[in-house]
Amino acid sequence: MTSRSISITKDVYEKLNKFRMRNESYSQAIKRLLESKLNIMELAGAWNKIPDLKPALDLVEKVVKKIHQTEDNNIKTI
Repeated sequence: MTSRSISITKDVYEKLNKFRMRNESYSQAIKRLLESKLNIMELAGAWNKIPDLKPALDLVEKVVKKIHQTEDNNIKTI
């Protein structure tokens, strides 16, 4: 496999280093990050495909409201 040298700024290097997984080369990290772009249109309507979503969302809403209404930091989960 051939290789190429590229120049990147220090801040870009630091960001890449944070996103790089353990035992992953910089080339592998760059490739993974470039290929992982999600198409927003593919996500449109995806929530509607989840079965029984409404009860779960209702529960989340209830818990969030409870958290906002209390001053107690020790909220017990349902």
